[in-house]
Amino acid sequence: MTLLAQLREDVRANRGQTKGQLVVAAYRVAHAVRRPLDRRPQPWALPVGVLYRVLVEWVLTVEIPWGTVVGRRLRVFHGAGIVVNDRTVLGDDVTLRQNVTLGNVRPDGPCPVIGDRVELGAGCIVLGGIRVGDDARVGAGAVVTKDVPAGATVVGNPARILEPRA
Repeated sequence: MTLLAQLREDVRANRGQTKGQLVVAAYRVAHAVRRPLDRRPQPWALPVGVLYRVLVEWVLTVEIPWGTVVGRRLRVFHGAGIVVNDRTVLGDDVTLRQNVTLGNVRPDGPCPVIGDRVELGAGCIVLGGIRVGDDARVGAGAVVTKDVPAGATVVGNPARILEPRA
């Protein structure tokens, strides 16, 4: 998929969220420059990386490092205070809301792998080498330290699975 096609998908996925559109578009450009297809260093990679960091991390307060593996159509709603470790993997159609933290428990420790179509609620924390399955939902303020099965909804601290209503 071309960078332009990715940008179009991301802009559509973040419709109505101008900040989300800007964050995801800036990430895609920085990521593409950082890891070019031919693997040769590009002279503009460092200036693009610095600009990305200043604009997205310092001004917009969203930390998604340019080396992070991010799937298609990432949605960033009310983006502020978001922190994603660079070794975290995000699947397709993931939604991040304000103050989400995805990272490790110790320096250089394992990081989360987030499946496709996962919604991460405001202020949730997902720590360690865990997997959040496809179509899962993590409630606002939840602290997740164990795997979340596909399709589950977890809430609370520590996070627990909500049983579906009959």
